[in-house]
Amino acid sequence: MILAVNMNPAMDKVYAVDDFQVGKVFRPRDMTATAGGKGLNVARVAHLLGEKVIATGLIGGSTGRQIEEEVRNGGMDSRFVPIRGESRICINIMDHRNSTSTEVLEPGPVATEEDAGAFLSRYQELLGECSVVTASGSLPKGLPADFYFTLIRLAKEKGKRFLLDTSGAFFREGIKARPFLIKPNRDELTALQNAETGSRQTSEKSEMVREDIVKAVQAFQARGIGLPVVSLGRKGCIAALEDGVYHFTTPAVDTVNTVGSGDSFVAGCAVALSRGECSRDVIRLGMACGTANTQFFKTGWIEKDMVEKFLPGIGCVKIA
Repeated sequence: MILAVNMNPAMDKVYAVDDFQVGKVFRPRDMTATAGGKGLNVARVAHLLGEKVIATGLIGGSTGRQIEEEVRNGGMDSRFVPIRGESRICINIMDHRNSTSTEVLEPGPVATEEDAGAFLSRYQELLGECSVVTASGSLPKGLPADFYFTLIRLAKEKGKRFLLDTSGAFFREGIKARPFLIKPNRDELTALQNAETGSRQTSEKSEMVREDIVKAVQAFQARGIGLPVVSLGRKGCIAALEDGVYHFTTPAVDTVNTVGSGDSFVAGCAVALSRGECSRDVIRLGMACGTANTQFFKTGWIEKDMVEKFLPGIGCVKIA
């Protein structure tokens, strides 16, 4: 069983608009609305792979009820904690003709200390039902930056493997608890290094080459993080396994929508871990799921047959 934590879920609306421009009126040629937020994308993909999933977090208002209804209709176990205020709506305007994506993300409700306490009580109960925990995305306003640190610590006390996918202060604080798997991209890694060194370099100016990323994942591993991964987008990822550092690559494909591919990667990794796969196969399934997600307009969506089709094409080369 996988416990997918999404503290700030949303209804994700995707509009397909050709030649989108600011200040104009458009009628989309296609649209989808799904229960989203990064954690729910993880939950959905893990469920589509055939794994049992519990989705939890904080939800509120009519949007929250809509999210919970869709989670249940999708075959997942919904164990959300109610909160005052309205859960958010996030909009993605996709212009395929010009290969652009414009996102508008609502902030979501503000959590209180009572909300945090209620969630932690529910969370500790749910830990007894799962073997793997995923936590993804931002935290709602009102929760401390070290909230993920607390979730990781509680999970580790009960022997659960924890996969953390977040950024900024939430990432900096969370990794102090040494989760099992992390997956920052180049920008998130650069931001972490800047925060730790006091630098203000961008990922471009820092010229982060492969050797820098290798050193970074080795340093994460030395901190006690079991499976550190750095995402390279279309170029795959670099991961530190038990016997060295590897570069994983994906087959070249034409993409429909890349939104949710990182979440699909986390889902694949979580499923493989729950099934007792080795670290190499954990990353390979994650990569295949991330690639499969790019083939659908719907956010955070895969088909099992397509994942199996891409799996043999995932490259894996030892680089350190």
